[in-house]
Amino acid sequence: MSNFIYLETFNSYDDYKQTLTLKVPIESLISYCIYKYCCPDNVKLYFTNTNISASRVSLELRVEDVSFLDPLKIPWQASCCVFPVVLYEDTVITGLCAVARHICKYRNSTHGTNEHEEGLLGFRKSCLQAPNEVSIWTKFCEIDIIKTVLKILELSELCEIPLNMVRFENHLSKPVRIHNVYKVARDMKRETLESIKNTSSPERNETKDILDNPRTPKPRKWKSNIKKDLEINCSLKTEELSISHQFAEGPFLTLADIILFPSYYIFLKLLGQNNLEKFLPLSFKWYKNLSSISELKILTLILNEIKNIKTVSIHNLVLPEADDVSLYKSDPKRHNPKKRLFTKPEDIENAINTLTSDLELNIFLNENNSSINWQTVPDGANPSAGHLPDVRVIRKSQQLENLTLAVTSMAQDGDLIVDFCSGSGHLGILIAHLLPKCTVILLENKEQSLLRARHRVHEMGLTNVFFFQCNLDFFIGKFNIGVGLHACGIASDLVLDKCLKANAKFVLCPCCYGSLQATDRLKYPRSKRFSGISIDNYLCIGHTADQTHDNHPLTERGARCMAIIDSDRGRLAEEHGYTVTLSKLKPLSCTPKNNLLLGVPS
Repeated sequence: MSNFIYLETFNSYDDYKQTLTLKVPIESLISYCIYKYCCPDNVKLYFTNTNISASRVSLELRVEDVSFLDPLKIPWQASCCVFPVVLYEDTVITGLCAVARHICKYRNSTHGTNEHEEGLLGFRKSCLQAPNEVSIWTKFCEIDIIKTVLKILELSELCEIPLNMVRFENHLSKPVRIHNVYKVARDMKRETLESIKNTSSPERNETKDILDNPRTPKPRKWKSNIKKDLEINCSLKTEELSISHQFAEGPFLTLADIILFPSYYIFLKLLGQNNLEKFLPLSFKWYKNLSSISELKILTLILNEIKNIKTVSIHNLVLPEADDVSLYKSDPKRHNPKKRLFTKPEDIENAINTLTSDLELNIFLNENNSSINWQTVPDGANPSAGHLPDVRVIRKSQQLENLTLAVTSMAQDGDLIVDFCSGSGHLGILIAHLLPKCTVILLENKEQSLLRARHRVHEMGLTNVFFFQCNLDFFIGKFNIGVGLHACGIASDLVLDKCLKANAKFVLCPCCYGSLQATDRLKYPRSKRFSGISIDNYLCIGHTADQTHDNHPLTERGARCMAIIDSDRGRLAEEHGYTVTLSKLKPLSCTPKNNLLLGVPS
């Protein structure tokens, strides 16, 4: 069974042998710390030299007895992703949090007394399980705090505490949000009472009068006060319970603490203990608490071997303002109804009227008259084999048939096809079955969905399918055809960008137009042709595009707005030299989101 971890380093094995020092990015440092802490069974770790240190901030870590692997010998699957990378049989896992979770699953070191009974991954093994695209907390641990470390390492002078450090400080001051918080409060109260009982041994004061005048006690029904002592009023708010952020996620040590610890070690070295304690007292208390845990001493020993952390010149340090909310997505203080965008009829008309006649793509009839013989499709790739209602089976089969036939019409033997946002693999598995001479990648960031797909593929005996558990950002490989069925909102645009960068053909059926939003990676409108439309008008059109319900008077206008958004995507592809076709799925009733966008590079 192959189970390998590949970490990035910026120096060669020959250089390492001379100095016993690795030049590593912060992600490799954190992954190595987690690996050494967990001592996983049957997991081999390799460092590999990527020769790109000139453009990356690196840390010089003195460490003995590590294994190197020539970059040319790394399997192609791992080379398609951003480091750190795990290659586990036919599955590739990338992204700092996902790799760290994988290491924890093979942990061999003993569980510490501060951990949850289920270990570092906490209740139901859910710590940092959600991908960073949907989880504020995962994004903070995996991206935000890493960016802060890189930025501060490049500074020679610091005048302001980094904003993300203030966000974590605010997080530690907020009520703990964990599963079954009242049960945890009772358990903690029980432990407190037991410790008090054990430390105070009551003295027996038997007076002479009692000895001289014994009496027969009256019989009575025995009643314990223990249960009453342990009662917790479940009507209390969580902030009124005696549970604080002793650790990053509450009263238990979790993987999140291990991931954040190296970053705060660096912050402490750069800012100094006095500044950290003065401006971020809760963060300092959290860090000192971790440092005092005997099981974590190994992390401190590793981090003490970093050779190039320089002190930063600090002048009139100030604390920036940050939203006073926790890093939990469900924090009620984060909800702000005033920020929601509502579409008003007059705004919609004004937005549509700003368009000129030459912007929208013509919508062509879908002239693909081929069909799939579902009777010959095995259960693992056939919607009828599941537990869907008959009507849903028909609609799902029609959706899969439209996109699969589009792919088979443009595919060639030996092509690498990526099913982006694959879910449990309905589309990609069907394509792999019909195109056995092509290789198919199922790319999905949700672990459980990919496990279901993997189970079905293995049952079918397919050997041309690989599984990539990662976000779109972490996939950097070349491929021939990119496919996306109902990738939600901006995910369709991220898939399109991946295809354009790889100069690959694409088959897209977008979804959730109303959730489009400008990000640090995407700006709207996408194309130069549509640049004259304001962002407010564009998002208004996007919201209207979701009004495509069956038998609804606004369906026709919603379909027009869908075509406008997809025309913008098509124009962007044309600007990259693509031939683009916008058509509809057949029949239209198979899904309200029935646009089919095809692109072939010239």
